[in-house]
Amino acid sequence: MNKQELVSRLKADQIENKFSLDGEYLVFDKTSNLKYQPYGYGLTLGDLLTANPVSNTRINVALLLTLSGVQSNEAFTDLKVLASYRSPEYDLLNFGQSDSKLYTKGDALALATKDVNGLLAAVKTHFTPGEIGVYKWGLHIGRTKEAKEWDKRLDTSIKQKALDFLINDKMKNILLIGAAAAAGWFFFIRKK
Repeated sequence: MNKQELVSRLKADQIENKFSLDGEYLVFDKTSNLKYQPYGYGLTLGDLLTANPVSNTRINVALLLTLSGVQSNEAFTDLKVLASYRSPEYDLLNFGQSDSKLYTKGDALALATKDVNGLLAAVKTHFTPGEIGVYKWGLHIGRTKEAKEWDKRLDTSIKQKALDFLINDKMKNILLIGAAAAAGWFFFIRKK
């Protein structure tokens, strides 16, 4: 599938599936048809939905095209999206700063799989110049003008271990719920 075919498909399906195209971006939210597969197979809008439920999710169409190529041979049935678009407010709340410009624009994804080397090879085949970060859990891919690559699989620093732990949005949500529960319990005890 090429970009023109993908954009045509998305334009044809946008009203029925409650999403829109904004220039180079697919825009959707939790009211969209989350079972819709943007390129006809593989990941769904639900898989790509961001962790911040109060805002729209934006994904660069070029990233969808990359995912289309990566998943075309069905080699990555365990592919998971760990991070996608984050609103600047959500980024600030969860990461303490809003400097993840690629994520806050919809130009980056964090992808997890057991076959990191295979995913890296597939992404390099289907991804136009941008940044590729390799981690123990998978890849970060980001749309940039300059090609950039790094490999953190052998980084055993405490900082990297913490980042690997925190990249998982589900884990962050569990920690936030736990903190809220602890705060509520503390407030309840103080009231008595």
